[in-house]
Amino acid sequence: MFTSGHVIGKRYQVRSELGEGSGGEVYEVLDLRSGAVLALKIQQPRYLESTNAYALYRKDVRQEIALGTSLGGISGVVIPLKSGNHLGRAYFVMDRIDGFDLGEFARRAQPVSSVRSAAVLVQLCTVLHQVHSRGFVHRDIKLENALISRGGVVTLIDLGSSAPSGEVPEVPAGTFGYLAPESTSCGVAETSLDIFSAGCLLFRMLTMEFPFLNKTGYAMVRRRLPIGKLVNVDPVVRRICVAMLEWEPVNRPTAAEVRDELSVVLPDASSPAPPRLSHDPVRWWWERIQRQERAPMSS
Repeated sequence: MFTSGHVIGKRYQVRSELGEGSGGEVYEVLDLRSGAVLALKIQQPRYLESTNAYALYRKDVRQEIALGTSLGGISGVVIPLKSGNHLGRAYFVMDRIDGFDLGEFARRAQPVSSVRSAAVLVQLCTVLHQVHSRGFVHRDIKLENALISRGGVVTLIDLGSSAPSGEVPEVPAGTFGYLAPESTSCGVAETSLDIFSAGCLLFRMLTMEFPFLNKTGYAMVRRRLPIGKLVNVDPVVRRICVAMLEWEPVNRPTAAEVRDELSVVLPDASSPAPPRLSHDPVRWWWERIQRQERAPMSS
């Protein structure tokens, strides 16, 4: 862990730690050349790993850099700006999102309302649809891998586990509690994996619980979804959440279908303005609709 004031790559001065996970450490840094405040993700330090194993972790960071660059033009994905090596550890810098992850968003609400959950999923699935359309699967959708800004904008992060759709990745990925049942037997990266994980994310926001969880973290044995926990949820949101958590991958909706179905729950252009709340995806949606209404018709 780097302390405040440490300079990475002779350019990025650490201001504070933003987070840590298996993929690396994330810091808020000051670019000493431009004066911009950015986020920097750096490979974990080496502990007892073999040289080959540590090289694989470095490969994950470099893969995240390459994939982020290839997904340029997609709104809602953090794109690497610069990359390098520091003390033998690969790193890259990206824009700093002024907000926090959806795990904190859910903890503050306990639980998140149906309409706010729908507004989050509409944004998240808009991003996922574009990622899937580019031929990639994220493979680690969870509350902690999506950020929400003060303005209510949702951003997907941590692309290090992503893989081309239809291929068998070298290393398994995913987080316990969000893993699709086929994760234990099928190594192929399919977009339906992301949909199931996003369904778990939605269920967690709505109930503060995982839909399927046992000691292994996998939904290994076919079990009945505890729909009773969704009794107070908007009927449309409940129906979509259940569909996303279908046991059979072919029965799950696509990201675009989730986006379109949940959009009907959100305010339209004639709806009263929602309160001005910080980190509110519903307000973001309403303001977006208002901008579209005011946009001049093209000739």
